[in-house]
Amino acid sequence: MEQVFFRENPELTTNKKILVAVSMGVDSMALLHLLEQHGANIGVAHVDHQLRPESKVEADFLHNYCEEHKLPFYLKVWQHPVERNVEAEARRVRYAFFKKIMDQEKYDFILTAHHGDDQLETLLMRLTRGGSFTGHSGIVRQQKFGDGILLRPLLPFSKDMIYEYAKEQQLTYFEDSTNTSQDYFRNRIRQNVVPELKKENSQVLEHAQQFHQQLVWANQLINQALKENLRNIDFDGQRWSFPAESLPAETGARYYFLAAFFQQVATRISLGISQRQLFSLVDQMQRPVSQWIMDISDDWQFVRRYQQFYLERKTTVDQESFRLEENERYSLSDGSVIALRKNTASAEKGMYQVPLPLTVKLPLIIRRRQAGDRIQLTNTLKKRVSRYFIDKKIPSDEREQAWVVEDSAGEIVALLPFVNSHLSITTETDRIHYILDYTLQVAK
Repeated sequence: MEQVFFRENPELTTNKKILVAVSMGVDSMALLHLLEQHGANIGVAHVDHQLRPESKVEADFLHNYCEEHKLPFYLKVWQHPVERNVEAEARRVRYAFFKKIMDQEKYDFILTAHHGDDQLETLLMRLTRGGSFTGHSGIVRQQKFGDGILLRPLLPFSKDMIYEYAKEQQLTYFEDSTNTSQDYFRNRIRQNVVPELKKENSQVLEHAQQFHQQLVWANQLINQALKENLRNIDFDGQRWSFPAESLPAETGARYYFLAAFFQQVATRISLGISQRQLFSLVDQMQRPVSQWIMDISDDWQFVRRYQQFYLERKTTVDQESFRLEENERYSLSDGSVIALRKNTASAEKGMYQVPLPLTVKLPLIIRRRQAGDRIQLTNTLKKRVSRYFIDKKIPSDEREQAWVVEDSAGEIVALLPFVNSHLSITTETDRIHYILDYTLQVAK
């Protein structure tokens, strides 16, 4: 086993500093022994999770072992174990500890003792739970970890081979009593499913490793094929966007493009997307609809506005309504300002204006649009506000933020900041009239 181990893991034959994660199980003790026999420059990291009565005995044994073998020993005691989601939280605590030690002591590698049986179990668990193409792949042999590398050198070996090596070398190890519990999904896979698969085909572990490698290579090929499409994704600090032309033509390629898109997003924010949502997005993109919105979470939504796609935070549309009399000024909740004055006052630059005759019926009502709203655009043309937006291809988010200006008789005199009704004065005149000033942004 030793010869195969170092042939499969040439990185370990260099003079690098290696931190070994040792749990005191047979796998990690075999890994530690293999490295010691080769004279590697190693240190040992151990986490006492305090989830079993015997955990302190194991930690003490390993501490003494490292002293006898003159190995640096690093211990983390989990002082306050959680009661829920124990496996995931314990893993987070372990790897945070490993990273801390690697950074402080300048280790090049952190080694864990995952083996071939773990690979098969992981593939089966992920297949059962569902997930993305990349999520169905198994345990990677090597990956970046902080400033160093996380390496799993025992993946080519089965659990039986490790037990045999431990017996030959007369290694001392401890069996974790929780490994026999049926309370854990992995244990149920390990005890009830894997043995039956091994009976069906003795090479199932090798096949699982090959399948994992095929998934990794396929994902690399897909990412390379989508490289140009993904370059057009833009992030402005608040939202992500890309043009419709960046979408691949084929349905399957669109799925992988979206999966890669959300992987990019996940590097900045904690946002998960389910396979059901991904397939729904792909399906929606096939429909001849120029504008639509799909909720991704309580806070985020995926939006199409004509030829552009966005992932953005949801906005709450302000439903306030207020009255405006002559010489009144109102600061809106979105930061804009609206005021009504007579044209005898000097006008400010850079604002949207609605000139109105003195005969307009005050007070004006400023509100958000409602179903059935119509605006008189000419003497002969009265159009639904919703149809106006469609004809002008106004993006849906801008439609929701528009303000309707209505006189006290119920006539819509303007749709801010888009169009004025036929009641507005369209030609210059010296006659005194009202001017409705709308400032979209207030200077800070």
